[in-house]
Amino acid sequence: MRWRIGEVTVTKIVELEVTGGSRFILPQATYEAVLPIGWLQPDFADERGRLKMSIHALVVETQNGKTGSRRLIVDTCLGNDKENRRIPTWNKLQTSFLADLAAAGYPRETIDTMVCTHLHVDHVGWNTMLVDGRWVPAFPNARYLMGRV
Repeated sequence: MRWRIGEVTVTKIVELEVTGGSRFILPQATYEAVLPIGWLQPDFADERGRLKMSIHALVVETQNGKTGSRRLIVDTCLGNDKENRRIPTWNKLQTSFLADLAAAGYPRETIDTMVCTHLHVDHVGWNTMLVDGRWVPAFPNARYLMGRV
């Protein structure tokens, strides 16, 4: 999914998506409550009113504006090879996220800024990657930004 907003392009790169099972995080989002909200379908809910829960990153790209061209990645999903997570299916993942990112036109080396909106496990996973037994930055040419507490 890609949006153009003025001089900025925003591209959604999905790592995982599941339909339904969102009541634990959004208890009021019953099928009956979701179904009448037409704009949610088909991208954010299915025809039965089940929400699509997505773990994804957003790539924000500017083209030669006042600040020059930039490629920012916002939140980096779950990541591969991670352990000790409360949700067992999120442990030791092997997803195609980096390949999907490159296929969308954003090889990881071309990202110049990585932004974390917050530090939940499903937002920081690809900040690092396992290479030859060592954790290294997944975006080697990026400046990593996160809020100070």
